[in-house]
Amino acid sequence: MEENKSVKKVMMTVFKIVLILIAVVVVGVVALILFALHKESNYYKYTEAVGEIEQKYTAFGDKEVSCQEYDANDDVIGKYAVWYPSELESSNTQYPVVIFANGTGSTSSTYKPFLTHLSSWGFISVGNDDENTRTGASLEETIKFLIAENEKKDSIFYHKIDLDNIGIAGHSQGGPAVFNMVTNQEHGSMVKALYAASATSSYHTMVMADGWEYDISRVNIPTFLTAGTGSWDAGNATSKEQVTDDKNGVAQGICPLWSLQENYSLLPETVDKVIARKKNVDHGDSYKQFDGYMTAWFVYHLQGDTEAGKAFAIGGELSANSLYQDVQTNINE
Repeated sequence: MEENKSVKKVMMTVFKIVLILIAVVVVGVVALILFALHKESNYYKYTEAVGEIEQKYTAFGDKEVSCQEYDANDDVIGKYAVWYPSELESSNTQYPVVIFANGTGSTSSTYKPFLTHLSSWGFISVGNDDENTRTGASLEETIKFLIAENEKKDSIFYHKIDLDNIGIAGHSQGGPAVFNMVTNQEHGSMVKALYAASATSSYHTMVMADGWEYDISRVNIPTFLTAGTGSWDAGNATSKEQVTDDKNGVAQGICPLWSLQENYSLLPETVDKVIARKKNVDHGDSYKQFDGYMTAWFVYHLQGDTEAGKAFAIGGELSANSLYQDVQTNINE
């Protein structure tokens, strides 16, 4: 009898220990999830930045931000999500716009913290839920939506959208999207400045075809192109002619150095153009890691802040920044 009691006592102790261990694991997992969500929403606090201009625009701006969503009545586009400075609702000021093109399989919610951050610097930031943006067609529809909204007397955006200062940005597949928007779509001429993070290279667009291909030589507006040095972006191929070959260890990255340099050389010399790669950054995170300089780019071109523009000049902050490499620019201070 005493032996049975002893066994039961041991089993109860073991059971309690197991429960405690499970509880500790659950608490740990929940804590990790909560931290990951916090880090995603506050990514700019964890982004490495050393340049003065880079640090300024990596931080959250001085504007509170609100968001409105609109049904696009289109199965592909889904909805338009519009982030904007909250002060807009009671202001008579017009605000510049940046329209964002999603990467493959992504929607506006993927970029919510990113576009919220951009709006904190005084922009109307617009996304949609097109997961395959490459042709630029959904960006064209987004501009049409903004034009219409700007003329609706019952809209909070009535005559508050600065249609003379529209920027366009994209990540991954969103790179071909912004190039094709500017060169192939009806309202492409309304776009004043362009940015693309880790834009899909011409090697991959040639292989995939089906609306992926673009002609960047026809882009005639200021263009800033970035990528990371990580393996997904960079690969190890050194030219477009090398075919991905697992057996021989050849990998074409999504946006390798040769692609950035090819696009830079194809862009007209008559437009401001800049390329740069950030060290130890890879494809999935690239748009967040370049956020400071992307914001400065649009502050320069859409808000007319020449101090922000100094970052991109020959011999300027970006060229001297130790976090970056392979910088090329034709902008004179």
